[in-house]
Amino acid sequence: MRNRFGPPAFIVFIFLFLLFLPTAALAQGQQTLSANSSCGIALVHQTVAIDDGGHHSISLDQRECSFENSTELSGSRIVKYISTGVDDVQFDKSTDHGYAVGETASGDKYFLRYQGTATLDDGIPLHLEGTWRFTGGTGKLRGLTGQGTYSARPTTNGGMVFKLEGNYQVAGESQP
Repeated sequence: MRNRFGPPAFIVFIFLFLLFLPTAALAQGQQTLSANSSCGIALVHQTVAIDDGGHHSISLDQRECSFENSTELSGSRIVKYISTGVDDVQFDKSTDHGYAVGETASGDKYFLRYQGTATLDDGIPLHLEGTWRFTGGTGKLRGLTGQGTYSARPTTNGGMVFKLEGNYQVAGESQP
């Protein structure tokens, strides 16, 4: 069974990546994040069926994503991110995990890892949810840490929209 929207893990990863962009003030060095992002159709998608009698497959996909508003991370506008994920699908459920690599307008990058679950209908994700965490960054984002939650739903064009919530901080960053 092939998922026409691509693996939910990739979508979740993209959503999580977008969620970590800051929109609120920080408390004791931590900044609160709340963001919406959208990902297009899969740039890369591969599904392999597992003939174990359980309507089982594993998929790998990669998507390019962007935030719906001018989302910033540590004062730098996020330009885009690429989400790469693996989905372990059995019947109408999926367990997903993956990674996102984002880039800011200044050229700094951030790295994120996500994991979650999805509910499917005939291979199409209806709802995704899970957790994410920053694993680092480059330039001004070196020492980036943080974590949060995400949820997502499909779009009519085969993409996904994500809602991210959480917090982050950058080691050594002076806060106003």
